[in-house]
Amino acid sequence: MKLLLIIPSGKRGGVEEHGLKILTAAAKTGWDAHAAFPKKPGMDSLAADLREAGVKYHPLEIAETAIPSLAEISKKHQALLPILRDLLIPRLQFDSRKVPHFLRTLLLLRRLKPEVVMLNLPWADYGMGSMLACALLQIPTLVVFHLIPHPLSLGSIKRRLYRWMHNREQKWIGVSMSNARFISQSFHLSQEETGWIYNGATIRPELPADMAAHRHRIRLELGLPPDAVIALTVARLSSQKGHDFLIPAIPSLLDKFPGLTFVWVGEGEKKEELLAMLSTYRVTDHVLLLGHRSDVPDLLQAADLFVFPTYYEGQPFALLEAMAYGLPLITTTTDGIPEVIQHKVHGLLTKKGDSVELLESICWALHHPEAMRQMAEEARQRVKDFSEEKMLVETLNLLKDLAASA
Repeated sequence: MKLLLIIPSGKRGGVEEHGLKILTAAAKTGWDAHAAFPKKPGMDSLAADLREAGVKYHPLEIAETAIPSLAEISKKHQALLPILRDLLIPRLQFDSRKVPHFLRTLLLLRRLKPEVVMLNLPWADYGMGSMLACALLQIPTLVVFHLIPHPLSLGSIKRRLYRWMHNREQKWIGVSMSNARFISQSFHLSQEETGWIYNGATIRPELPADMAAHRHRIRLELGLPPDAVIALTVARLSSQKGHDFLIPAIPSLLDKFPGLTFVWVGEGEKKEELLAMLSTYRVTDHVLLLGHRSDVPDLLQAADLFVFPTYYEGQPFALLEAMAYGLPLITTTTDGIPEVIQHKVHGLLTKKGDSVELLESICWALHHPEAMRQMAEEARQRVKDFSEEKMLVETLNLLKDLAASA
């Protein structure tokens, strides 16, 4: 079966990791797996990983962060404009800002002729042009809303357009019950018309034979003393992930725990802003920004605490992976996270954006290491309900069902 995955983003994060896992599994199953997303520096590593997994990559300039004007469309694209003028615009009042994305996706779909499409959306109303192209050709399409933290406010015309797309061989799901609820509310769909498939972690990760030696090695590589306490955060450097409300807590934490070091893994558009903020709070030397890393499992096994101060989420892979490795964790009570983590059972939950409560939670965790270890063990058992294997089986089965029903 020929599967095409489309991602309308230009930065690698959890949504992109989800796509990599699905396509890798599809290719191993014998499917003809393809991926299409913008050719951006932030996505080069993803394209390379996909090729290594046997997936064919197609550059597709549909990044929502830089929507081109109609004047930038090539002559080949211009030839398709009558489709929009005569068929779609009068009936559905199509959002013209999405025209270039629609046309580019349409051309790719006509060339590849996939049997089923999966569209991974990193934000609630991204990918509309690609959704429309799939709907126009009536290609069975699974649309996964990874991040929809509140119901969308849509006008009646735009809602009609979404409903029209949904009714043309499309299945829309979230990655948590919270996501699915907001999909239903945003697009006026019944609960039966939506659903969710939880993100999944590797449940039986390989652990070093000598954990003490491993921890010592990682500290040496990071230039830290052997007794350094590492608070690890794995998240894009974006306004979503809450680094900005973690920073004000750091000076007080360092006063109480001088051996504490914060290690941040991830790239993002807020990097310079966050560096300036670290300088303002005079804690630059106590926060290591590692950028994108391929050895996150090694870091998870070497850290003492996982701090994930996010403002909103679908269901984060990084948190599930920390649970799978038995790392004590602190995160926020937002969106799908409480569906996985119960406060003081599997970890500590704090209010999003509350630096004082986050400070108190980290202090409590560092003062009560044994209690945190017990919670981490509960979390390690809990995450078995959110396995990567389960996610892959449910997603591939849904794609097969969609293709078969067309």
